Amino acid sequence: MYDQNSIKQSGSEKERGRMNEELRRGPTPELNALPTCKLLTDGSGKVWAVDENGKPLGNTTDNSAIRTQQGFQAIKERFKLLDSARKILDGERTQHCFYNRVDKNDGVGVTFNKFRNKANYTNVMRCANAWGCPVCAAIISEHRKCEVKDAMDWWKKQGGSVLLLTLTVPHYSDTDIKQLKKDLKKAYGKFFKGVRASKDMFERWQIKHYISCFEITHGLNGFHPHYHVLLFVPYSLGKQSLPGIKQDMYKVWKDCCLKSGLDEPNEKHGLDLQAGNDAANYVAKWGLEHEMTKGHIKKGKENSRTPFDILRSYSASENEADANLFKLYYFAFKGTRQLNWSKGLKKLVSKAEEKTDQEIVDDTDNVAELLFKLDIEMWHAVRKQKKQGELLVAVAEDQTLKKPMELIRQCLADQGLLQQNYRVQI
Repeated sequence: MYDQNSIKQSGSEKERGRMNEELRRGPTPELNALPTCKLLTDGSGKVWAVDENGKPLGNTTDNSAIRTQQGFQAIKERFKLLDSARKILDGERTQHCFYNRVDKNDGVGVTFNKFRNKANYTNVMRCANAWGCPVCAAIISEHRKCEVKDAMDWWKKQGGSVLLLTLTVPHYSDTDIKQLKKDLKKAYGKFFKGVRASKDMFERWQIKHYISCFEITHGLNGFHPHYHVLLFVPYSLGKQSLPGIKQDMYKVWKDCCLKSGLDEPNEKHGLDLQAGNDAANYVAKWGLEHEMTKGHIKKGKENSRTPFDILRSYSASENEADANLFKLYYFAFKGTRQLNWSKGLKKLVSKAEEKTDQEIVDDTDNVAELLFKLDIEMWHAVRKQKKQGELLVAVAEDQTLKKPMELIRQCLADQGLLQQNYRVQI
């Protein structure tokens, strides 16, 4: 939960400076010291919050232009997809994510980080499920993206460059996905740590470090698991040098696949190699660090869908085939580590302790200010109406609190709970 007495430092030095300035202006009040206030309505649909003396609460500015509507729409979509994931993943922690409370005797706080124009909740469970939860996956991947970018920036300062390697294997619509995953992992292990030929190859091309990301899509030939790997080399590489290196790596990859019980990979499609900055068309608009961490956001190519594309399809139509496909994917890959760093690389890049996925999703309130607190009945109304994402967007769009208060009022009304002087802590 949000700790009013400890403000965790994160982000850039510039942001830390702004945070420290805020701290010098005075502490944030304790949660239990917040005044009890009321939601008032004039009966015409307008609603506003006042303190015990009747004074309107909320800031006088509206920051709705700071973040794009596209960004706000993404938040709403993730929560909509999370609701669909709850229906599909029966018995999984994702069913409780941003739905049930950590402390069942307490309500839910709504916080706002004005430096990032981002709202969040306190006292709600977070599943930290990068494979099945669109909301937690976005939080985790954003953090991992920063870690990957830091590694790339650090290496470039050493005078090196980064190559993007993609490894895949043949697969078919009737391939056993769990067996394919097992055999692919074995081939990957041989390529990076196992056979003598791979060790010689690493020495030959002076590959000093690497970061790999495991990703999966689904198409006409079934599930398509593959690895994206950043290779850290101490030299710059022109396009003319890539074919020779690629052919050398392919020979090793083919041998690793065959020794792992896989079919022989096609030379054209089984291995791809691109120079870091020239990979823009493949990496799309985000840069290499996004290609490595944003698998949940990327939309699949023609005749190919990411797992969350499948979830989007189910969300739109509740097609049972999509539900079964998503479950098949999820239970085959849940618990698999998405991002792997070569030994020692993380310590070279940063002295900070590595965070688990759970620590990342729980550590999202940082310097956020507690704006108001929903009591238990209010939270039940918001979640029953599936408005968790919309409420966060309303707060980010309008810190005068008019939009979020109106949304809460509507949720209460739809649940038959609206009272003219409904009480909420602010």
